[in-house]
Amino acid sequence: MAKLGVSVAVLLAFAVFGCARASSNVPVFVWGKPSVTYVPALNRYSSSEFAALVEAQIDEQTFTVVFAEERLSAEDLSQCKLKTQTCFKNLQKLERKSYLPSVEEPLSVLEGSNAQSVQLLSDGSLSERIVPQAGGIVVVNLSGGDFASHDAVIDALYTRLHNAHPNIVAIYTAKTPSFSYSSLVRKTRQTEPEPAPTKEILTADGFLMVYEEFKFGQADAEELTSAKLVQAAKVENTTTDVVQIRLTGAGAQVDLFFLLTQGSWEITGVWFENQEYYLRHRVHVNQHFSYSCNQWEYYSLDLQKKIVFQEVQLQPFWPNAEGEPVPTNRFGDAWYCVGFTSGGILSGLFLILIFIIIGSYGITWMMDIRTMDRFDDPKGKTITVNAAE
Repeated sequence: MAKLGVSVAVLLAFAVFGCARASSNVPVFVWGKPSVTYVPALNRYSSSEFAALVEAQIDEQTFTVVFAEERLSAEDLSQCKLKTQTCFKNLQKLERKSYLPSVEEPLSVLEGSNAQSVQLLSDGSLSERIVPQAGGIVVVNLSGGDFASHDAVIDALYTRLHNAHPNIVAIYTAKTPSFSYSSLVRKTRQTEPEPAPTKEILTADGFLMVYEEFKFGQADAEELTSAKLVQAAKVENTTTDVVQIRLTGAGAQVDLFFLLTQGSWEITGVWFENQEYYLRHRVHVNQHFSYSCNQWEYYSLDLQKKIVFQEVQLQPFWPNAEGEPVPTNRFGDAWYCVGFTSGGILSGLFLILIFIIIGSYGITWMMDIRTMDRFDDPKGKTITVNAAE
């Protein structure tokens, strides 16, 4: 009962100096008696667990001294430096100590205490003289100064008290942490979705076209000028079989020439602002197919200017074999501008060819292996093999 009464008194002493503080976790050092128990340093201790630890360290003959900082966190112990040395060099030299990095309210476990309270003055002296005695409890409030000066005061005071009363337990902790940790709230960034690009739809007699953007300018320019083609019209021409479609808009005019030959249609010419442009990509498509391309480019004959259609799909329509008109409100199957024999296909064919050569060479070597057709009889005459064989 006496041991329990002393432990309760220690816990009550903690409460006097911390009950008004908000709930928080602070680090705690315990050292002094040879019986101080080593505890895991990576655990978080509740108030009841810390009370059990203190109860295991003291008895009625133990003198307890508590050094209480105003603010202290585990980060201060590792980050506080004076030049190249830690601010807690005396505390670091202690060979046998228990370190608890996170203890729940170590100074506010219970309420009420008869412990002696001593204040550290600005000149480094104490407001009252401490006389160690069995069962006594003293709380030294460390206010003012820095951690290094407090470390020196703790070392000097503990050495004097230990010499006067060897059966001593020292505790170093704080009332509140110096770092406050707020819970992280995961927030989703509300971003407005980018509006889908609008596509222009151009229709004419026997013609349908959709594109996203039209640009023109110098071939070596970094930025081309954008223009909008908003109207398509069929230009009548009775002298040839070529179908001419004129696309017009604000400050731009494009003429496309189509020709139907043997079940397929092709683009025979492209003019921009009455200037002929070079057909860089020949378009030759099945009669009932449309043509689609992500980046459809044409260059002037001197290669100094170019025009670009982005995300374009177009199709001229001709009557079917019976001479009946076909619907012109939707595209046929798409024929894309990317060629069938791409770089990836050529690389795959090249690798397959190498594997075939290696496999053929290996099979030829395996077929050249010859097995023995005669075997030696140990009881008979030795087989003699001539060099000619």
